[in-house]
Amino acid sequence: MDIMLEMSFSAQDEVVDTKDTAVKEEPKKSIASLLDKVEGCSRVTEVPGRYIIYDTDLTELEPDSFQEIHKVHVFLLNDSLLVTTFQPNRRGPVRFKFQTLYELDSLAVVNVRDVGPVKNAFRILMFPDQRMFQANGPKTKKEWLTALEDAKKAKAASDTRKRELVHQSSRASIIPKEVTPTDDVEVEQDLDEDNNPFFQEEAADVMESNLLKVDWLTELPEDLDMCIAQRNFEDAVDLIIKTNDYLKEVPACPALKDMRARVDHRIELLTDVLIRELSVSPDRSLRGGPQVTRRSVRELIRLGRAIKACDLFLKNRSEAIKQSIRQLRIEGATTVYITKLCNVFFTHMFETGKEFRKAFANHPGCFSAFVVWANAELKGYVNHFSRQALSKQTNLSVVAECVTIARTYCSKLSAIGLDLSFALNSLLVKGIRDAMYYNKDQLIEAARHRNIEEKWYQLNLRNPSSANVLVQEMVNCGILMFPNFVVNGCFIDLSSSMVAFTKLLLAFINDVMKLYTPEIFPDLIDIIKDVFSNHVQLLEGAVTNEKFVEERQFIIKNADFLFSTLLDTVGGKIKEKVGRSPRELEVLKEERKKISKKAEQVGVLI
Repeated sequence: MDIMLEMSFSAQDEVVDTKDTAVKEEPKKSIASLLDKVEGCSRVTEVPGRYIIYDTDLTELEPDSFQEIHKVHVFLLNDSLLVTTFQPNRRGPVRFKFQTLYELDSLAVVNVRDVGPVKNAFRILMFPDQRMFQANGPKTKKEWLTALEDAKKAKAASDTRKRELVHQSSRASIIPKEVTPTDDVEVEQDLDEDNNPFFQEEAADVMESNLLKVDWLTELPEDLDMCIAQRNFEDAVDLIIKTNDYLKEVPACPALKDMRARVDHRIELLTDVLIRELSVSPDRSLRGGPQVTRRSVRELIRLGRAIKACDLFLKNRSEAIKQSIRQLRIEGATTVYITKLCNVFFTHMFETGKEFRKAFANHPGCFSAFVVWANAELKGYVNHFSRQALSKQTNLSVVAECVTIARTYCSKLSAIGLDLSFALNSLLVKGIRDAMYYNKDQLIEAARHRNIEEKWYQLNLRNPSSANVLVQEMVNCGILMFPNFVVNGCFIDLSSSMVAFTKLLLAFINDVMKLYTPEIFPDLIDIIKDVFSNHVQLLEGAVTNEKFVEERQFIIKNADFLFSTLLDTVGGKIKEKVGRSPRELEVLKEERKKISKKAEQVGVLI
């Protein structure tokens, strides 16, 4: 009797399997057709038993304002809902591009009443989000609502049947079958079944299904949805890692592919939420420093999205830097604003570097991206810096002070292993050159103006105290022999224009030494040559001028000071900074001979 019953059940199963095969053969062809229509849907077609029920074009609306977003093409599958967008520049048969996939058991359908311009619409609720679609007409809307409802019911019934079959098979495997001497035929049949590969494959499928029906794994999709909704990202990632480790031990089977698809869908949802946490938007505050992003970055890294986390983290910090700089007010002295600017920028860079080293310590490949980002941010900073501190009409002393402040702040980045000093100097070279040449022109113009009013008398400072102040000032500038030029306590054995020119030139050289980089050395030499050549012309004009016949010897004495004392002092300052004597300036001493020739031509004894 038992044998007959078993044969009867097996015959029924064969009939059912034959019917199922006949029914699903055509849908399988339909799901395969997605590969020719939708770009990026290969994973969708890999799930066995999946087929298309219904699909049409729909218009997606903004759920709150009801504004049209774009046109979409939606496919209703027997276990999920596939949303695709239209290819803007399509070539060939591929018309759509994969956007997202929702499982039927994780969504709800809500009808939307026709109000005003919104007609034939319905909502799809996917906790915690929602989307709104508009059909082309009432007939299409009704078909969608009916198809969605029927598909959800069929999916629920199918899942229930699967659970019952697994439960029955597990009970049958637990209850042993009694063997009696009169059951020889049954024993032989059981032995045949044990040796039959088809029965062994069926038993393996049952065993694998049992591995996937543990309680925590069955409840995993709902648990992940809850964790994501409650922003409990750490627990969500822990569940995903636990699931992936568990599924590695499960042999490949159709049920495993289905579970993988469900888990991957949740991973995509969680990833999207974490990406939104790091994304920059007008309504999101960036205060609190890079530590605010630590949680999202850490969980993205644990999900295997380290490159994406790196990119979003750096973009987030870029926007934070821009916002902080925009909040600075341009007021007061230039150096005050530059100090605030440097403090804001380099503090952000320092904190970002520290946080980056902690977050991506186990991903050394990301550090090259950080270096590239840092150089890009430095370029933006230098552009802002140059507009305030390196404009053409800025005094060179102000430029020198601002550049020194920037270099000082930049050097602090070496504490986190980031040295941007060379890059900073390279970006500042052009602005420094422009400022040097502008101030050179101002220096030459001032010398010419004073020469027009020069009477070529000894500088009278009226009292010894004023003379001592000037002497001390010149000594501090580097002219140690200047006390030798003091005559009768309050007279300086140089003209007023020569003293003023000396002070301006040495101040210029001191500022350039603060700004010095090897790239500006040729420019510095050219500027010194131009300045001295201009002053030689002024002295030649004075020594040949009939107005200053009696003062020609005094003019020659000023020329001697220019080429012996002042030029040597300038060369000494350059040598101290550069490390070698500027031989390029030796040619200037030939200019002294021009003045001597002019003086001899007018009868001056030298």
